[in-house]
Amino acid sequence: MFSPRNTDTPNPFKPALQYLLSGSKPRSNHRQSSSSGSLDSDGDGARPRMPSYNSKPQTSIPLISISRSPSPFRRRHSDSNPSGSETDDDDWGDTPMSSRQPFLSQEQGGKLTGWRWLIYGGGMGHFFFNTPLGWQIYIGVLVIWLGGCQIGLTIMNRIILWTGVYKFPYPLTTTLIEMLMTHCWILLSAYITRWVSPWLITAGLSGGIAPSKPLQSSSPGFRGLGKNTGFLNSISRWASYHTGGIAGGGFFEFDLQVVKTVLPCAIIFVAKVCLSNLSFAYAQLPIYILARIAIVPLSLLFTYFLGQTPHSVSTISATLTATLTLLVATVRPNVRVTWESIVAGIFSSIFVALYPVQLQRTYKALVAQLVPQGDLLGTFPNSSSSTDFSGSREETRAYWRLLHYTSLLSILIFTPIVILSGEVTNIWRNCYFLDVFFHWLMVVCGGLGSWAVFWCTMALTRATSPLTSTFLFVPRAAFILPIMAGWRMPAYSWIGIGMCWASCAWFLVGRRKEGRSLER
Repeated sequence: MFSPRNTDTPNPFKPALQYLLSGSKPRSNHRQSSSSGSLDSDGDGARPRMPSYNSKPQTSIPLISISRSPSPFRRRHSDSNPSGSETDDDDWGDTPMSSRQPFLSQEQGGKLTGWRWLIYGGGMGHFFFNTPLGWQIYIGVLVIWLGGCQIGLTIMNRIILWTGVYKFPYPLTTTLIEMLMTHCWILLSAYITRWVSPWLITAGLSGGIAPSKPLQSSSPGFRGLGKNTGFLNSISRWASYHTGGIAGGGFFEFDLQVVKTVLPCAIIFVAKVCLSNLSFAYAQLPIYILARIAIVPLSLLFTYFLGQTPHSVSTISATLTATLTLLVATVRPNVRVTWESIVAGIFSSIFVALYPVQLQRTYKALVAQLVPQGDLLGTFPNSSSSTDFSGSREETRAYWRLLHYTSLLSILIFTPIVILSGEVTNIWRNCYFLDVFFHWLMVVCGGLGSWAVFWCTMALTRATSPLTSTFLFVPRAAFILPIMAGWRMPAYSWIGIGMCWASCAWFLVGRRKEGRSLER
């Protein structure tokens, strides 16, 4: 209750609004301007009021100040989704932004050290992507992962196509099944990165989180084709407004502009996988490796002429020496071969060498589409560290788009080939073990290995160079050749294997001297 002594007219029944306006002590009141509709604040009584258009005195309703101390964390405004500035949802995960702040904030006092800095202070991303030692460890993990998964996939396909009573001698159908499983595993991995996004952000690994919302852009694409009412555009428009999926545009994301960019890469990938499995299904392992021996020399040519990448004398010498020594290790006298396996292997080597080059070019094109001309790549300002070194928003979205569209287009291109080949009819008539658990267990393991190879090939090519991804063919062949031969090989083959490993070490030392460890 206000006392009448504090008013001009001691009327106890005077409205409370006038008590507030006519108080003897100056106080800061917030009122709403009748002309602009914004909130103005009267300072200490020294500021004159804005002139009113009405001659009658106006009384404004006092508002409660809801100002608070600013948050120590800067709010994120995504360039890829301008509408995200109106909400607290992040484009790179399913968790609201308020719950994605660091677990240990500045209120804990002191600087984070040790494992807390790695997990909660962005130290893991800083170590792997901003230090020479961490970057070399990251590349080493990718190399071991890709090489090991390629060896495992080769063994799985050998079991499926060649081994035992339950062998499945249908390479095209096997390839299609592995493609479908690869797409499913990519979808699951995208959702896993969103589920664990709070931990990835605090660790400084925001670049690994799949975008959860579609790109809001005015660039021409299927969204800009409003006047075109074709069936394909209608499907694209319907699928584009969904969220989630692999690249944030839903399960059936289908941007025509991105499709045109990724289509050549998908065609090369289909040719590579199809011809490789055909050669593998109709030849023994030494003949299969011998037919694809020209992969690394072709990669040297493609990276130089198509990728505009010069190579040092050390790199060229190491790759050619490794190829020749692997040739010595795989040559076998008096071996019967089929012309199908040789022809398929030779042509597959062309597409295997060309695929990483086209992959890198497509990735750069996708990043260029996401960055407006004259702008810079955006980082992740909502991460726990001041700078997130794991990558920009545009690079992350381009990577997941490349995964999604390459996988989806490969399935769409390869499915008619499998149907026209007649393998489905032969399987329906002659295959009697489709209900055997062991067979489908091997198929699932092959699909998992195919996903790992597909994923890591893009990651390693993005991190290093197409030549590095292609050169792994040499140590992989040198490792698996003695194992599949039961460790029974002639002396010259063992000499070739030893020299091949020495050439691989030479290649590694030469690449490190060239400073490729810090290139991304």
